[in-house]
Amino acid sequence: MKDFSLPSYDKYRNWIKDARRNNHEWKSIKLGLKNNNEELEQFLNIQNQINFWSIGVEEWIKIVELEEEAENKTVDFKYKNEQGMLVDSSQESEVYVPTDEKSSWQLYKRHLLEEGFKKEAVDNIERTTIKILKRLNSNTVGMEPVKGLVIGNVQSGKTANMAALMAMAADWGWNMFIVLSGTIENLRQQTQRRLLSDLNRPGNISWRGLEHLDKNTPGQRTQDLRFEEGARERYFNVCLKNAVRLKKLIQWIQSDQNKKRQMKIIIIDDEADQASINTADIKANKERKTINKLIVNLVEGKSIQGKNYIDKYKAMNYIGYTATPYANILNEASYESLYPRNFISTLPVSNEYFGPQQIFGVEETELEGLNIIREINDEDLNAIKNIHNGNSIKIPNKLKDAICWFIVGVATMRVWGYKKPVSMLIHTSQKQECHENVALAIQKWFKENEKKYILKECKKLWQRETEGFTKQDFRDQYNNYGRSDSEINEYPEFDQIQEAIIELIDNAVSYIKMGDNGELVYNKGIHLCVDNCKNSGVTEDGMFVRLSYPDSNIKLKFAPAFIVIGGATLSRGLTIEGLISTFFLRAVGQADTLMQMGRWFGYRKGYELLPRIWLTNKTKKQFAFLSTLDKELREEILHMDTLGTDPSKYGPKVKNTPKYSFIRIAAKSKMQGAEETELDYSGTTSQTTIFYNDHDILRNNKIIAEKFINSLGTPEKGNRYAKSTYIWRNIEFRKIYNEFLSKFEFCGRNKVFNDIESVNEWICKVTNEGMIGNWNVILSSKNIADELEDTWDFSFGRVGKIERTRKKENNDERLINIGVLRAPRDLVADVICEDLSTNGIRLIEDYSTNKAKDIRDDANLEMTPQLIIYLIDKNSKAGKTNRKDLNAVEDIVGICMNVPGGKRGTTLAKAVAIKLDNTLFNYDDDGVEKN
Repeated sequence: MKDFSLPSYDKYRNWIKDARRNNHEWKSIKLGLKNNNEELEQFLNIQNQINFWSIGVEEWIKIVELEEEAENKTVDFKYKNEQGMLVDSSQESEVYVPTDEKSSWQLYKRHLLEEGFKKEAVDNIERTTIKILKRLNSNTVGMEPVKGLVIGNVQSGKTANMAALMAMAADWGWNMFIVLSGTIENLRQQTQRRLLSDLNRPGNISWRGLEHLDKNTPGQRTQDLRFEEGARERYFNVCLKNAVRLKKLIQWIQSDQNKKRQMKIIIIDDEADQASINTADIKANKERKTINKLIVNLVEGKSIQGKNYIDKYKAMNYIGYTATPYANILNEASYESLYPRNFISTLPVSNEYFGPQQIFGVEETELEGLNIIREINDEDLNAIKNIHNGNSIKIPNKLKDAICWFIVGVATMRVWGYKKPVSMLIHTSQKQECHENVALAIQKWFKENEKKYILKECKKLWQRETEGFTKQDFRDQYNNYGRSDSEINEYPEFDQIQEAIIELIDNAVSYIKMGDNGELVYNKGIHLCVDNCKNSGVTEDGMFVRLSYPDSNIKLKFAPAFIVIGGATLSRGLTIEGLISTFFLRAVGQADTLMQMGRWFGYRKGYELLPRIWLTNKTKKQFAFLSTLDKELREEILHMDTLGTDPSKYGPKVKNTPKYSFIRIAAKSKMQGAEETELDYSGTTSQTTIFYNDHDILRNNKIIAEKFINSLGTPEKGNRYAKSTYIWRNIEFRKIYNEFLSKFEFCGRNKVFNDIESVNEWICKVTNEGMIGNWNVILSSKNIADELEDTWDFSFGRVGKIERTRKKENNDERLINIGVLRAPRDLVADVICEDLSTNGIRLIEDYSTNKAKDIRDDANLEMTPQLIIYLIDKNSKAGKTNRKDLNAVEDIVGICMNVPGGKRGTTLAKAVAIKLDNTLFNYDDDGVEKN
């Protein structure tokens, strides 16, 4: 069989892509835009003569089919990776993926593959990059600057995506790239060096990194550089979000108006929610904060003071990159602001990435998180406070566990042959003296305890942890992980790592030694690193205290071990290499700050089973809440992408209702554009997942459900994708509430259903306003009832009970927590397949939960809410290691309510809205919890 992926077939693919760009259907393209096969043959003969093609009819049809399949995969990729994009009504730029092997993009693509990126991951980067590039403009002289936002993930390799955009844009003529990079100089230098290393490869384009721009520095003044059309030079500068640096950048860029007119600029604002946000009082018309004002002036082509110039850039495109976009979409949306009115895009999530959803799970979904979180209790908290205050240097039990786990983890990775740094993170306070006291306590623990005792503690912990979280547990809890079983290392036996443990202990804990020539020397023991230390980082006896990993170009003979104790600089931007043990204690009142502190998010290829995190119960709940918040925002952007929503007219809602909140989404001054609303359930799927294990309550709920369902009359059967369900259409909510929901006894821990009166009030209001219609009631069934012995019987027939089991972590026998109730297919059980378009049929055939809204919209059910009812068999048996048998005293009736987001292109909410409930905790204006 011929390999149609070879470059020799590019000319045919390019013709096909041009035809698609001009809105021709696949059926027509297959015929060469002709009427039949005979005319197609004539078309190919002509092309063979005049354009040196060499292709027959069969080959042509095959290439077209492969391109159609690739386009469909791109649509599937969007859903699979939750990669949505809201765009305004402006026309897309006519750019496509560069194919020249000497192009900057193809060279960078090859570099990524050589660095170990999987082809699928690189293809994902390519798809995402061209999608963003199409929204940029290479000539904005007669228009406003392009402004967009790209939402990534914490510790997910965002720099690779930024470099990809720079490479591809450079091939299409953009010639000046400015990366705004945080507030920490060593991280800025790291980004500058990496971008030059990644991009500057022999090819069609010559890359040059510009440092510390100044209008008076010979050799890199604007008049010394080549921005004219056809020049092969491309320039970039990584600039701190620092007033002095930004002012010099503006002066430099404005110093030669002729060169300014030639500049096609892309500004990439890394961590765009940090420093770039205007925190001045907008309503009081106060002057913008300094950093925000300077960035706005830079983008608008103004002077430092905000003076307008006659001459404009040839092109100005501003793109914010962040993993925590709440401030960017909730702060301000004026025309001069940095609000992303032209596009908002999410970056795809790799199935090798350990993000918030993988670690903490998502409420009321199949994602329950990895069993790698360990709780820090009140006794441990008090012990840490005593260390902070200098009243004690005795470390608490949970910190001892975290240290012992780090020891066995380092030993394991050395036995596996790992040669890169391995780290532990201790993050208990922002205060420098606290860091030093914790470091002293750790040193004392090692000095005072014999090797025999530490070895014994390590063995106890190893046995407990390796039994509590196995390779099979990992597979069950991260079932779509992108690596095969053979690529995931198994735990070794303790005897196999004992010698490596002894080697670590014998070499003790010390700071990093400095050699006579000032170079850092790493030993086989544990290097203690204290972030934010008061001195320069060097002790009197020549030991280096700060965190400094070995140069990545040096080939190490063993994996050096680091315990990192720190505060502020660990909040954002810094990667802790080989992180396997985290002791995290700091109280945080803001969602964006807390999420950015997740140094444990990222890639753990080769040591997937080793990471462990020690947290307080409160912080664990905060992260679980943020994980759900993050996923909901991505799903909303994905859905609104399908509806073709304009971000200049619709600001994404951060859905903080109906869920309770005990953490502020962003600092109050960073979300000035947010409007608090009354309860808003639009676009939510709510389900009962926690139940009282009480016979009378469960039995009475079952009787109420039976009476209500029998009153609905004869149902129709679900579609061919949900054959065992029963459907009743066009049911008024008044009947559902009066005869069922108001009489039902819900467990108080179900966040929506514990206030069913408010739900009723809200639904009646939006129904009367014509926002949603009557309901479809769905009765779910495990299988065709005739095939089952244990059924739920009604006047119209028998229904099979479903099976659900308990979450393992729930130890309260009075309550049953099943984690997730809803069966994914039930969300489309009432779809009439004959009403679907070709695309709708394809979506439902390759179904996943995040496609449900789009399928319902395609079937004209965008205003139809659903009530889904389940009967859970009390004797349900657990089939997974992270689950327990249900052991309920009676069968359990479960309820799911799926409320649509409103008519096509709109939302039931009238403005960007979040509802905050800070009654549980008291915060100051910066979101920090008060004492």
